[in-house]
Amino acid sequence: MAEKTLESRQKGSGGGGGPRRSTGKSSVHSDGHTPKSNERRKKTNNRVQQRNHLPKHLFKIETAHFTSNFHSEICRAAKYKVHAPLCTCSKVDRLRQRYLQEKDKNDNKSLAEQLKDLDISDPFDNLVVLPDTKTTPAIFVCNETSSNEFRNDATLCEDKLAKEIFDGNTDTTSLDTLPFKVSCALCLLGHQKNGFVAIVADSAQELQPTICKAKAASEAANHELHSDHAHFICAVQLSSCKSLLRSAKTRSKHIQIVSEILSQLKTGGVDLPPSADDASCTIQLGHHLSSLLWLEGKLKSKKRSQYIMVLGYVDGPTELMLDLPGGKRHLGESTLESLVREVKEETSLELDKQWLEERLSRRYGGALDENSEDVHALESEKENGNVYFVIPPMVSTK
Repeated sequence: MAEKTLESRQKGSGGGGGPRRSTGKSSVHSDGHTPKSNERRKKTNNRVQQRNHLPKHLFKIETAHFTSNFHSEICRAAKYKVHAPLCTCSKVDRLRQRYLQEKDKNDNKSLAEQLKDLDISDPFDNLVVLPDTKTTPAIFVCNETSSNEFRNDATLCEDKLAKEIFDGNTDTTSLDTLPFKVSCALCLLGHQKNGFVAIVADSAQELQPTICKAKAASEAANHELHSDHAHFICAVQLSSCKSLLRSAKTRSKHIQIVSEILSQLKTGGVDLPPSADDASCTIQLGHHLSSLLWLEGKLKSKKRSQYIMVLGYVDGPTELMLDLPGGKRHLGESTLESLVREVKEETSLELDKQWLEERLSRRYGGALDENSEDVHALESEKENGNVYFVIPPMVSTK
């Protein structure tokens, strides 16, 4: 009986007794795979074969109707980046290589016809917009913005692209309502950088008139402030900021410096949350303020200012952050123009554009060959796209 049961089990008949053990022998093929795993492998192989038969340039080339077609119908990305003609950014370089490989194929009639219809010889020798996503279903090319034209007048080329993207409306308020954001890639910041400003003085009292102007302008805005607007503006000792930057790893020293800065904020009339006491409160320095503190040692002037005007943000009941006004420039803007716009959005303060223009070099959108002694421009090798201006108070505001 035992022999019969054993024989029946080997045949898979299941005769003679209880549930069959899940040995899997009857459902495993000779290649060691189950039917389900084989089915998955077949599907995967089919996809690979289909992919190999597709052309390597899997992106479309568009030259018109950015919002209605390129964004709404093809990419649907939240963010886009604009690249300079013939730039060497890694993402653009990979796309260019795929384009060149496909272009060299004699049998690729679709690409030749597409370029002929668009009247483009080299799509990457123009301002190019890419979706800020992992895959690139399409690229947007701005005609007549070649490397030669870009060298002659980069701002004019950017203006042309801005009009095509935003349908001629480049008003800041309108741009904030769009369903997508457009920013300049690092390769596009070579001729005009992102600007940030540090308004400094020898005493907190010298900064107070400028701070009061910003507060009055904020109140006059009747709560219609930009989303990036600071929660408060104040004067802080530069030495305290530097100490805070260095004391991040030493808790006792950190608490002491936080207490010192909180005292300066209260003296400056800042209304802090009731829970922001010395022991529990944390103060973070924003990236741009931290960068300025590291660069400040490069100033050639022997006389160093003692106080700096900073923006304050309340991130929680016991969390504060201090940073500098400034930010990313828009397409077609000079560094100076973006600086004036960003400072107004974040502080309600209107910088005197003419005063700055008469003291900045053309490299930043000014009128001079070199910056005047009234303004210091600090650039970091690690931040090729940013410049930090150090200016005095009051004379810089209307």
